[in-house]
Amino acid sequence: MESRKALEELLDVVLNADQTFLDPEKELDHQGQVDGYQHMFHLLQVAVDFYMHNDPLRPKLMPLADQCRKLYGDNVDSVYYFSQVRGDQEYVISGQRFDSCYLSFCLYGGDPNGELADRVSLNVNHRDIEFEEDGSFEIKLTQNPQGKNEFRIDSDSVSLFTREYFFDRPSSRESILNIRNASTQPPALPLNDEELARRIRNMAMFFQCTTWLAPLPVEFPINEFCPPFEFDAEQGGWGTVDNIYCFSRFRLQEDEYLKIRFTSPETCYWGLQTWNYLMQSTNYEDFPVCINKEQAVASEDGSFDIFLSHRQAPRNWISTAGYNEGILFARWLLSESLPDTPTIAVGKWD
Repeated sequence: MESRKALEELLDVVLNADQTFLDPEKELDHQGQVDGYQHMFHLLQVAVDFYMHNDPLRPKLMPLADQCRKLYGDNVDSVYYFSQVRGDQEYVISGQRFDSCYLSFCLYGGDPNGELADRVSLNVNHRDIEFEEDGSFEIKLTQNPQGKNEFRIDSDSVSLFTREYFFDRPSSRESILNIRNASTQPPALPLNDEELARRIRNMAMFFQCTTWLAPLPVEFPINEFCPPFEFDAEQGGWGTVDNIYCFSRFRLQEDEYLKIRFTSPETCYWGLQTWNYLMQSTNYEDFPVCINKEQAVASEDGSFDIFLSHRQAPRNWISTAGYNEGILFARWLLSESLPDTPTIAVGKWD
């Protein structure tokens, strides 16, 4: 059966995936390698949701990350959903927004086989949408947009991501979101061998491409930020053109702290958090591993001093959550200008 061949191909990909994080050139510490094996199970779970149980003719919004599965740079303050789409279909997204600071719908173009996206084909955020007084809305993704809340879907569009950000995620109310194909579809019949094999191969491609992306490059400087950069619609991957990104690799002993200083332009949202090397947020249920624009206390000159350490800092603290090494990741949403590169000073507790 073709499905068996496809399954064997998927298992080969999974079996060899650890070479991407065991490679000595990656310089991952022991914890990073353990995380690599855990990440494989996260990828398998998401691959099943995204490419086995998701059909672009009958789209479903599937969560990208939660407390138990994390990938692709999940953000502590945000909620993401994914669906497959097809550029020859029309889709209606409806819902109701409550207290998020940012909401967007991003289409990606590329090959419909589970690969990373080639480009952003459409980006629609809350500034582009006309809402009703109660926050309800309806938008249409169509080849021929005609009026209010209608936006173009390109022929090569293959996936959709929703993004929603909050300043106080635990106390906030997530938007109600629904997606449907504007064309009524006939009742779904059982998958045949050919279709099941295709979906399994898409899972394998998704899994493999993601392990090429994570762990992150070892070229990131240790305890020093790379310059912030805007995400380009043509650069590939599943970033958003509304974001400015900034990375650093951290390494800290038990008696050390990092003092991160930066200023921020006017922006819808900024946040600074820790990831492990696999672009997974650290344990935000038990530790404060992220700080954002509304939570941080500014200095008199308007700058921010954020402290990363194993032990609690007096203010603006981000916990290492038990990691001696990992990634510091900053992002600015809808920023009016490119931020200056944050600076890092290494200190020791008295």
